[in-house]
Amino acid sequence: MCPPGTFMESPCAYAGEEPTCRHCPTGTFLSACNTMLECLACSECDAQVSEVVLKNCTATSNVECGCRPGYFQRCNQPSCKDFTCTQCRQCRGRSTRRNCSSREDTQCGDCKPGFFLEGSECQPCASKGLEWCGDSCEKTCGSPNLPAGTGLEYLLLCLIGPLLLGALVAYHKRRQLSQDTLSTADEVAIRDLMLQKAEPCLPDATAPSLESQNLLQLNLTESLQMNGAAWAATASCSLSSKEPHQDAPSPPRGSVLQPGSQLYDIIDAVPVRRWKEFMRVLELRDAEIEVVEMEFTHVRDQQYEMLKRWCQQRHATLNAVIHALERMELSGCAEELRHRLQCFS
Repeated sequence: MCPPGTFMESPCAYAGEEPTCRHCPTGTFLSACNTMLECLACSECDAQVSEVVLKNCTATSNVECGCRPGYFQRCNQPSCKDFTCTQCRQCRGRSTRRNCSSREDTQCGDCKPGFFLEGSECQPCASKGLEWCGDSCEKTCGSPNLPAGTGLEYLLLCLIGPLLLGALVAYHKRRQLSQDTLSTADEVAIRDLMLQKAEPCLPDATAPSLESQNLLQLNLTESLQMNGAAWAATASCSLSSKEPHQDAPSPPRGSVLQPGSQLYDIIDAVPVRRWKEFMRVLELRDAEIEVVEMEFTHVRDQQYEMLKRWCQQRHATLNAVIHALERMELSGCAEELRHRLQCFS
């Protein structure tokens, strides 16, 4: 017998003689000991059915064929010598439990998040859009009425909306606080200030007449009923214009105002409800008035800051203050301011 890879060219002539053997020519093979008179032709892999050569043909073995990537061998017999190349399954919208191998197909799992089962296929939730879908779609994807991709927009709206609303409320609240009437503490301070203004500041001054005292009591009662921080100051101006007082020389009308108690004397002389009008007559810009109202919440602090900013102008003199009060037809307040500055000079 001839060994693998050879064939018997001529048999032995007598017993004990070896036969004449020859190597298989290229393209042929014999894989076992044999008495074949010729070698077997090598097989060919058919690329038309997705077959590829895994191992070339040799003199002792036939060619070994397999399937190209993306295909697996579907065996037609247990030894799988005869097989068909079949394309591997694609797990579209599903998880992969086992990848495709040379002789086994891909094994797919359940639908991925964002996909729902429709028949035997997993469909993306976005494919339904605004249309209604079945129970499986609604259970997995949520309400079908909502278009896909709106979750982020609603989340941003929920985060930004309260911030914008809070900022708007805070702005209006601060504006409202700056325009509210004086608090209870301010009312008490104005009432005490009125009582102090009703008394003469000089020891030898003439006492107020009975008519003036009655007028003070009437105006004071009205001011408290009207939440009268503003009305109280107006009553004080009316009283000072009617009560007898010792004639005193006016302070220097061109004197420059200095920050301090002198500014508070001016604040006490002007009715609170006409304060903004007073500052505009003094030609303080509306922009600065609004800035002060935003920076200071207490009314008295706002008045002092406005006066202090006005004092930085060149024409900020006592003469300008007196002239402004007279233009506002508050001559009683102007006279009271002269009297007060004379008292404490």
